[in-house]
Amino acid sequence: MGEGGVGEERRVEKGVDKFEVLEEKITQLVEAYASLADEKNGLGKKLAQKEIEIQGLMKKVDRLSQEREDARQRVEGLLDRLDRLISSKDMVK
Repeated sequence: MGEGGVGEERRVEKGVDKFEVLEEKITQLVEAYASLADEKNGLGKKLAQKEIEIQGLMKKVDRLSQEREDARQRVEGLLDRLDRLISSKDMVK
């Protein structure tokens, strides 16, 4: 009975060791999951900030495009006035 008891103890020890290894791996998995969840949340916040930034930049581009168009129209108007002025001076000669 002595040897049977020792063999049984060894099997129980191996089972406990396997259980501890499993428990440790599950703990590592849970920690990794929590870390990834935190990282995901952080990236989600960064994405939201970048989307706001993109919207602001798009508005700025639209505003600058409108300003450029306004400037182009003013320059064209000035050039037309110069052309008319030059044409009218040519007629006076």
